[in-house]
Amino acid sequence: MSEPRQMDLSRLSALESLEVALRLSAARLAVFPTDTVYGIGGSLRSEVGEAIVAAKGREPDKPLQVIFPNRELLLRSIEFTRAMTDVLHRLLPGPLTIVVPYPSRFTFPPPATAVWEKKGRLGRRATRKTFATLGVRVPHWPAPVRIMATLSVPLVVSSANRAGEPPPAALDQVEPALRARCDLVLDGGPIAGVASTVVDFSGYDDGYGYRILRRGAVSEEQIDEMLRRKRKDLPAV
Repeated sequence: MSEPRQMDLSRLSALESLEVALRLSAARLAVFPTDTVYGIGGSLRSEVGEAIVAAKGREPDKPLQVIFPNRELLLRSIEFTRAMTDVLHRLLPGPLTIVVPYPSRFTFPPPATAVWEKKGRLGRRATRKTFATLGVRVPHWPAPVRIMATLSVPLVVSSANRAGEPPPAALDQVEPALRARCDLVLDGGPIAGVASTVVDFSGYDDGYGYRILRRGAVSEEQIDEMLRRKRKDLPAV
């Protein structure tokens, strides 16, 4: 097996800057930084998903998430309601994974399932609804890896660690055997090392609100505050 191509994202020449997108799109598997931990994946193709599962020893039915390099690409790729678009403007980019209803035009990665239940009032029965879902991210890319925000395609990704092991906050924390299975290794230096908060908004448009599925870099109090605040008062992207 040949050595993977390694690139330092903080020290790219003009030619290498153009090369990043081409190499990432062509790679069967790549390691790259986000704003939270290092990920392993590549462009949104089924063969990349298969490579992630094989490299990590991951359960094949465990959902994969999709990273959109910027919020504009997310909003062009998936049709959202006006209310949900407002949520995405408030919360992204940032260290959050937003679980949304599975887009009608998507066929990969396979959907996950979310079940929502609303208690009945005044003797009414509880309502229960099941949604097919997809976890999406728009990282707030750290300055050394800001070039990742210019990519024009979404990425399918999982954290760059073996199943059950802690996610890496630097490239040297990625297991060498895992890096060796990649065609491309992108070095962004040390990053936060705290996993994204996973927030389920799949039932939001049906009146179910939202819920935290995994606590991480953003607290529930911070999410509440961003959702209440006027849009014009949110931090600049």
